[in-house]
Amino acid sequence: MSIVDCFMKAVSQLPDPRLRRVLLIGIAGSLGIFIVLWLALWWVMGAIAWTEIWLIGGLIEWFGSFAEWLGGVVYVSSVLIASFLLFPAVVTIIVGFFLEDVVSAVEAKHYPNEPTPRPQPLPEMLASTLRFALTVVAVNLLFLPFYLILFLLPPLNLVLYYVVNGYLISREYYELVAFRRLDPRSAKRLRRAHSGRVLFSGVLLAFLMTIPIVNFITPVLAAAFMVHVYQHLPRREEFTTKSSGPPANIA
Repeated sequence: MSIVDCFMKAVSQLPDPRLRRVLLIGIAGSLGIFIVLWLALWWVMGAIAWTEIWLIGGLIEWFGSFAEWLGGVVYVSSVLIASFLLFPAVVTIIVGFFLEDVVSAVEAKHYPNEPTPRPQPLPEMLASTLRFALTVVAVNLLFLPFYLILFLLPPLNLVLYYVVNGYLISREYYELVAFRRLDPRSAKRLRRAHSGRVLFSGVLLAFLMTIPIVNFITPVLAAAFMVHVYQHLPRREEFTTKSSGPPANIA
C-alpha cells in the first residue's frame, strides 16, 4: 500500500466516534494554550518601557506614529513564529495521552487479527510524550538561527523546517505504533530499514501541522496514518522478535 493510500485510509476514519473524541480534546486544549500564549506575549510587549531603552527609545521618537505600526508588526510576527515553532509540541502534549486510543481504534477496525499489544504503563507514555515535546522545542530553538539565516531564501528555510520536524514527528508516531508490537531493538532496525518511507510520512505530517485549522486534527490523523504505514512496511515480519527486556531509549 502506498503512502497516499495509507493517508486516505486514515482520513476516512476521522468520523469514527473514538477518533472524534480525541480530536475535540486536542482542539479545545490547543486553543486554550495558544490563547494564553498570545495574551502573555501581548502583556509582555505592553509591559516593557520601550521608550526608556537606549537606541530603541530614540528610534521610536524619530519614527513617531510609524513606530506604533512597527510594534504591531513585531507583535504579530512574534505570535506567528512562536505558534509555528511550538504547535507540534503543544498539540502533542494535549492529545498525547489519548493517541493510544486512536491506534487501538484503527487496529480494531482494519487489523483485527493482530495479537494483543504490549502493555505500556502510564509513566512510560507520559515520559515519551514529554520527551517528544521538549525535543521538538529544543531542536527548533537550536535551528532557529538557520531558519533566520535562510529567511531570504524561502524554499530552503521551509525545506529545513519540514525535514527537521518531519524526522522528529515520524520517529515519535512510528514508535507510538511500533512499540506496541515490537521490542525497541527490532522497532529501531525496522525503522532504519525503511527510513526513507518513514521520514517522508513525517514530512507530510509536518507540512499538515503548518496549515491553519488542519493542524488541529493532524496529531489524531498522524497516529491513524502511522498505523497503516507501519502495517504495510515491506518485510515487517522479519523484524518481529520477542522482547528480551523492558523498553530502552532509542537513539
